[in-house]
Amino acid sequence: MINKEILHAILATDPVWAVYPLADLQPAFAPYCHWGVAESSVGSAVAMLFTGLTPPILFLMGPNPTLATALAQLELPDKLYLTVREEHLTLLNPHYDVGDQVHAMWRMVLTTPKTHAEPPAGLVRLQATDSQAIRRLLDQGGPFTPDAFEPYQLDDGVFFGVKDAEGALLAVGGTHIIDRDNCAAAIGNMYTHPAHRGRGYAGAVLGATVHTLQSQAIERIVLNVDQANRTARRLYEKHGFQVHLPYIEGVCIRVS
Repeated sequence: MINKEILHAILATDPVWAVYPLADLQPAFAPYCHWGVAESSVGSAVAMLFTGLTPPILFLMGPNPTLATALAQLELPDKLYLTVREEHLTLLNPHYDVGDQVHAMWRMVLTTPKTHAEPPAGLVRLQATDSQAIRRLLDQGGPFTPDAFEPYQLDDGVFFGVKDAEGALLAVGGTHIIDRDNCAAAIGNMYTHPAHRGRGYAGAVLGATVHTLQSQAIERIVLNVDQANRTARRLYEKHGFQVHLPYIEGVCIRVS
């Protein structure tokens, strides 16, 4: 078994990039985490396969020469969901088809929180009972629709939405993870009904989520955005987020 303190020490060298695997060091996630670790003269590396979702998620961190050794310690499935830097693709290309199901992404981090305007009518904190309403809203689809919402995220998460006078959900956003051990969180699931965009709902949801996290002593707040989604990036920058690094996210299939 790999020493948890060693893993934490390596991951903590870039806690914004490693926010998800750092959270996965919590005991509840241990059964789903498979780790590879290596050290060399060019630096330390970590490879993690998270099997709690389908397809399993592969996270990579470190220089390629060392990372190749860490990656070899894992038994990889035929289908993976990648969360890797672009330079890491050379380690996967001989064995996996990294085609049009992957996207160029930005990892962003909150650096200068903003004072938010008066929230719109209908802004509410969402509960576990709202999970089906969130599903129905996301079913409206369109480019950049979130695809990682799971009802369990509401249990210990922070979610806000905007509802109309009849109680229908028009906009949503919340947390993928909250890591209270490391005072960190990742925001996602941001979506507004196509017929109700341009009314400030996304900004209100984002602002309320950030404010609530900070009131709970969460100091490091990150989010991901598709590099093609310039509108979302502008929104996040307006609310105090800055780009930390580019990376690649998406599905790849084994070819050999």
